[in-house]
Amino acid sequence: MSATYPERCNQLRDRLELGNGEGLVISHLPDIRWLTGFSGSSGLLVLWTGGETLITDGRYTAQVAHESPDVDVHIGSGLPGSHIWQILQVNELSGVRLQADHATWSQILSWKDTWSGVTIRKAHDELAYLRASKSPTELELIRRALAITEATFEDVLARLEEGISENDIAAEIEYRQRTMGASGAAFDTIVAFSENASLPHARPGERTLRRGDVVLLDFGCVVEGYHSDMTRTVSFGGTGKEFLEAYEAVRSALLRSQELAHAGLTGEKLDGIARDELTRRGYGSAFSHSLGHGVGLEIHESPSVSRRNQQSLVEECIITLEPGVYLPGQFGIRIENMVQLHAGGCTILNTLGTELIRL
Repeated sequence: MSATYPERCNQLRDRLELGNGEGLVISHLPDIRWLTGFSGSSGLLVLWTGGETLITDGRYTAQVAHESPDVDVHIGSGLPGSHIWQILQVNELSGVRLQADHATWSQILSWKDTWSGVTIRKAHDELAYLRASKSPTELELIRRALAITEATFEDVLARLEEGISENDIAAEIEYRQRTMGASGAAFDTIVAFSENASLPHARPGERTLRRGDVVLLDFGCVVEGYHSDMTRTVSFGGTGKEFLEAYEAVRSALLRSQELAHAGLTGEKLDGIARDELTRRGYGSAFSHSLGHGVGLEIHESPSVSRRNQQSLVEECIITLEPGVYLPGQFGIRIENMVQLHAGGCTILNTLGTELIRL
């Protein structure tokens, strides 16, 4: 059963171990949404042992009442620091922790000037840890988003014809995902042909499709705040020996990482499994990014599946696995699935296969 918003706030309180008279100011909007359900673009949440108050402005009076009916709400105008100060005074809070990574330096300086006598310190990233483990409800929303993305991919394959541009395909992808029920794209859609695909984060342009091209498609969508992310690389016409070898190396790295992925592995270890497979096949130096990342209310969130993450991956987190090979001036290949990790393995959320599609 999924936790309610008040239960999530209590989970955070337990993890914070707040002292008497101490609170937390939450400024990261995805964290606020996870804790309260509020999806507006302007808000701050003050949480302490005895309660929490959501601060927003008059534009969201009706919306916040609908989305967060059980949360104490403070509607204000002007500088938000003064509204936080009122809450600190009313609740006799003499110390606060700030999400320093999600507030500007000018905001922090302004708040320090406004909150006379209040001790300020940086909060640890407790919310990233709590949000990483996905509830059944969150899983279902991500599955819905991914189903739209996969259906869009199958539809768009029929649109690949000589003369169509990367921009044309990107626009088609975003249009089709919206018509299927998505609220928008999960990130800037990547459509890249052949030499452009050798850039891991290529931007679609006016390059037109020619017979013999490689086509890399990386895109996703958003359903009720939750994201999907998928990459497939297909062949439009002929394929050379080097492309086929590289494709099978990338696919083997994905399948190997899926086979061995489970909660409790470190991000570094899981990244290394795919990297070692690519190295074994002669393409390790052509893999220029991390294996994956967490996905949820943000397209990139905790945990990181990279050589930099030496922490264990938590149970029920949803991550991407996206090994790639990039040969400058020639082509790029990336194949990406989403998986949910468990103690004994993982569930692959994608339904589409990873075999090479030749058009």
